[in-house]
Amino acid sequence: MKLIKDLMYGTQDTENQVLDIYLPDEASEKPTDLLIYFHGGGLINGDKNNGVNFEYFVNKGIAIISANYRMYPTAKFPDFLEDAAAVVYWAKENMGTYMKVRKTFVGGSSAGAYMAVMLAFDTHYLGAHGINVNDINGYIINSSQMTTHFSVLNERGISAKRIIVDEAAPVYHLSEDTVFPNSLVIVSDNDMACRLEQNMMFLKTASVFGCPEEKMKFKLMEGFTHCKYDKLEDFADILLEYMNSIQ
Repeated sequence: MKLIKDLMYGTQDTENQVLDIYLPDEASEKPTDLLIYFHGGGLINGDKNNGVNFEYFVNKGIAIISANYRMYPTAKFPDFLEDAAAVVYWAKENMGTYMKVRKTFVGGSSAGAYMAVMLAFDTHYLGAHGINVNDINGYIINSSQMTTHFSVLNERGISAKRIIVDEAAPVYHLSEDTVFPNSLVIVSDNDMACRLEQNMMFLKTASVFGCPEEKMKFKLMEGFTHCKYDKLEDFADILLEYMNSIQ
């Protein structure tokens, strides 16, 4: 495995707008899938060193980008979403230096999943970089809040317990005009309050607006609390199986 650390992808925050690349040894020799994965932490903490089992993925032949991004209290909505889109753009522009990219996936856990699902369904973030949401082969959405994120509510001086749906809510962006990208939605049965219900609501809403069954897959992590499975090999296998299923 080759690890390349602290590459800058942005221009506004040299401390937080950095990413790491984890490369399989054979990445320079043959086309390799790339997973861009954003860490969780409520948009207020967390680090690119934390996330899925990076080494396990690399040993299975998957390259990983893990990025830091601007967070509260210094960040404001939508700084972190713009950073997530900038990471994807950086990967599109620069990963050819390190490997031949076969398929690209964007995902995250908790707050990182919120960022991934917002990129997938609010098309203007990637669109600002000339990227169509379907230029990404698939999105991995692991325990995202599907209404307006609680940290965004805190920024607005609104109780984090409120259920609000506006432009900062992933479900807000589902409509008759949605072109659904490939997505895997994951949540646990003992997740945070309302998290399971919100994900089921998101899936049902997508169905109501005509999302083809093959476009949006769902996995329930039984017997777990919020994202406590993230570093398990069984979870990595679920992600790998999904990535391999996308042609």
